[in-house]
Amino acid sequence: MQVLCEGTQLADRYVLLRRLGEGGMSELWLARDERADTTVALKFLKPKLAAQAAYRHLFYNEWRTGSRLMHAHIARVFEYHDDAASPYYALQYIDGPEIGVLANEALPDALKPFGLLADALRYAHGKELVHRDIKASNVLLDQRGAPYLLDFGVAAAAGSESAGGGSPVNASPTQRAGEPPRPADDVYALGVLMHEIITGRPPQDGAPSSTLTRPTGEAVPDAVQWLVRDMLSNEASRPTAEQVRDRLAAAGIAAAPVKLPARYLTAAAEAAPAEVTVRSVRPERRQPLAPGAPAPAGTASRRGISAPVVYGGLAVLLLIFIGVIVVLPKAVDRDDAVSGGAASGEEAPASPVADDPAGTAVGVEPGAGIDGGSTGFSENLGRTSADEELRIKIATDEALGDLLSQLERLKYRGIERWGGQRYLDALDVYAAGDEAYLNKNYRTAGERYREAAAMLEPFFDRIDAEFRKAMDAARQAFENRDYVEAIRLFDLAVAISPGNPAAERGLKRALNLEAVLDLMDQGRQFRAEFELDAAKLAFEKALELDADWEPAREALQTVRAQIKQRSFEMRMTEGFNALASGDFDSARAAFNAAKLIDPQSREPSDGLLQVDQEVRLFRIREMEQEALAEEQSEQWEAAVSTYEALLEVDGDLEFAKEGLSRANARAAVHRSIQGYVDDPDGLSDPATMQRATQLLLDVSRMDPMGPRLTDHKEELSRLLKRAATPLTVKLVSDNATEVSVYRVGKLGSFATRELSLRPGSYVAIGIRPGYRDVRREFRVAPEIEQQPIVVQCEEPI
Repeated sequence: MQVLCEGTQLADRYVLLRRLGEGGMSELWLARDERADTTVALKFLKPKLAAQAAYRHLFYNEWRTGSRLMHAHIARVFEYHDDAASPYYALQYIDGPEIGVLANEALPDALKPFGLLADALRYAHGKELVHRDIKASNVLLDQRGAPYLLDFGVAAAAGSESAGGGSPVNASPTQRAGEPPRPADDVYALGVLMHEIITGRPPQDGAPSSTLTRPTGEAVPDAVQWLVRDMLSNEASRPTAEQVRDRLAAAGIAAAPVKLPARYLTAAAEAAPAEVTVRSVRPERRQPLAPGAPAPAGTASRRGISAPVVYGGLAVLLLIFIGVIVVLPKAVDRDDAVSGGAASGEEAPASPVADDPAGTAVGVEPGAGIDGGSTGFSENLGRTSADEELRIKIATDEALGDLLSQLERLKYRGIERWGGQRYLDALDVYAAGDEAYLNKNYRTAGERYREAAAMLEPFFDRIDAEFRKAMDAARQAFENRDYVEAIRLFDLAVAISPGNPAAERGLKRALNLEAVLDLMDQGRQFRAEFELDAAKLAFEKALELDADWEPAREALQTVRAQIKQRSFEMRMTEGFNALASGDFDSARAAFNAAKLIDPQSREPSDGLLQVDQEVRLFRIREMEQEALAEEQSEQWEAAVSTYEALLEVDGDLEFAKEGLSRANARAAVHRSIQGYVDDPDGLSDPATMQRATQLLLDVSRMDPMGPRLTDHKEELSRLLKRAATPLTVKLVSDNATEVSVYRVGKLGSFATRELSLRPGSYVAIGIRPGYRDVRREFRVAPEIEQQPIVVQCEEPI
């Protein structure tokens, strides 16, 4: 396992400079990219987590998410190295402070970066990606004051099941509730950050203050107040990131970098890494000396008079002008402010003396020096008057200020990398002016400064041409697949025109070109070995690194077509195999899968037709066997249903028609017999007995006669004998009641009488004048004990 320490070289490319910090899963190092001649940050998965596949997968997904985002204000993520001990990847190094440093700046300046951040979120949301952790520590400012959104480690696709993540302070109510991520969550978090920058504190309980007030007392425009309230409101009322950007612009807050406070520029310079010796293709020149460092023997300092000295001198003149009027602490503060602005490369406020070339400003004595003492001009200027000496000194300082402004603007456009000898000559003239200035020969110094400025002026007209030249050469190197040269030239183009989308995109592609070419070689090798899935993954990774690499797109299209054809053929083979084995569900699923793979092919439809035919035949055979089994077991009603179902499948099946007729006839016999069995008393009726007797004769002639029909026949025979055997029934009356029995006749009045009746149900009626009629229902059956039937009228009317 390789130990990370300063000076360690990785991948024959990166040299570790110093450790920047660590988080829960990873640690961050500043490194020098020897190949691209740039400074980058390297993010390493901690070794104790690298042994676990789940963490490696999370780390890789974090890189993959970041590498897909190409926006001017999202920190760029470069190539991934799947090191066995600890995977790592390179990302853009932002050499400035967190955005929270703007909390004490004037409101228009403090809010400028938010329009750029909102546009970065608009871009990410357009990719259906939610950051989920917008907070001050995840927004850094570079030395130009441009904001960069960092750390998409907990980002997730909009609407996915992934929940939670991010800082609870900046999390929206739905995010804290664990609901799926939405773009509105990022807008809420950005609103919290804006609230912190404006008021110096986060919103209380997630709700904005009724009126936003700045700690300095500076007024907050109503449009800004309403925007922050809307961003922190319920999700339905929350604006989109694009609307946040537009509303800031409408409120007069332009989306632009902000001028960093001088103290942060100084801190960034002190924190800059030491130079690493690398192979350079830039013209060699002497480097400017650090402030206060002695110049080498025989060489004038190329640094020039430092900006603090120049603007400090102007400030002293101003102090002399107002020193006797204002309180000394205020003057000291003013002096510090001017010096700080000069140190940061900003233009100092104009001096009252600079506007008074005659040297007649109030409070300035003729002959007074810049530092309040003697001017010392006489040794260089002879008999020049003190007023003239002061005028020359002021004019020289103005020339130096103009020259410094020119140099700053040109350095911002990468002049050191394309200015060539003419630029170095201008620096020599500049250095000569510095030497004269240090010797208090201000007239000569001013001439040299103006001469150097005149030499630099043509470079401004060359910027566009140099940019086009670098871009053309970079594109040619890229087409020639010379990634080292392409990286150098695109990096030069970015230096000439910072933030140019084409140059930034070209540099990104060039940085990934080596890895893309390696992946293309791997993909072609896998395809030659018919490892199509591995080839597809290689080409996809190549396109992830460079979405515009056409060879990867074409190769991926080809291998996808091969994978599709292979999958189609496999599904068709599976379908026919399943069909042959009678597994119709699997066969149907396989043919349907093949149809989804290639909807234009007729083969899956033909296979599905065969499945339907086989299923139909199988069902017919199965139902035929079922019907025969039901006939064997004399389940005639069930057999009727089965035969009817068969005829629904195919109405031309003759065996089903014959079986249905046969089953219906037998089912009818069983229903008739069952009817007599269910009402045995009804057999006493002569007509019913005759029909039952005929049925019994018909059944006796049936062949074959199964057990069930035999049992029914015997039961019917027994019931017929029962119905034909009369039973004695005793009737009891009172000799006064006239008695009649339905189906028997009138019996007259009697005390007792016996009747011989067949089994069945009977009704006896009693009638007696002056009394209410009586009705007695009784049943005669051999299986019940017959009691006397009393029929007499006893209730007088």
